Amino acid sequence: MEEKQVTSTKKTSFLKKNAYYFILGAIVLCLALIIGLASIAKGTTNKDDVPANTGKIEFVSPVANATISKGFNADCLQYNKVLNEWSIHKATDYTVASGESVLACYNGKVESISTNILEGTVITIDHGNNLKTVYKSLDEEVKVQVGDEVKTGQVIGKASASATGETTETSQVHFEVWKDGSLVDPAGYMKTSEK
Repeated sequence: MEEKQVTSTKKTSFLKKNAYYFILGAIVLCLALIIGLASIAKGTTNKDDVPANTGKIEFVSPVANATISKGFNADCLQYNKVLNEWSIHKATDYTVASGESVLACYNGKVESISTNILEGTVITIDHGNNLKTVYKSLDEEVKVQVGDEVKTGQVIGKASASATGETTETSQVHFEVWKDGSLVDPAGYMKTSEK
């Protein structure tokens, strides 16, 4: 009987001595569970999954008589043979004849115009409400200036093969849509007849 009491006392003494560690361990487990659940919930609303179009904005195609050579894909790597690298492609590329008109896809204000060797001439248009469109691989001779107000379908420049970062073989227009600071799929904004 005395032996059982000694064993019971040892167990109680062990629990008392280590209670702090048990409580600390329980808190760490709870925090890990909360962080894990939060990351799972965050994963379902990733920035890359921003809805393409939550309003009634509908774009016209930035180029007429063009074919889509490379679509938007935020998940799968695509090979770029010019740069000899694999990367995601968060834009739509249109193959088009050199000199073909490039159009403002929606009303807005020309925010910037720049030229560099990899992207060619680049025009960025701000459409308000944290929505911007970017047109790359244009000819250096553009039809607008920074600060100009543009209307849907207005010619802003001409297509060219100036973007040496993606292709050196054909003329193209690299078209990006930015919403709330993130690249989103342009297809979500295109008029149904132009998707």
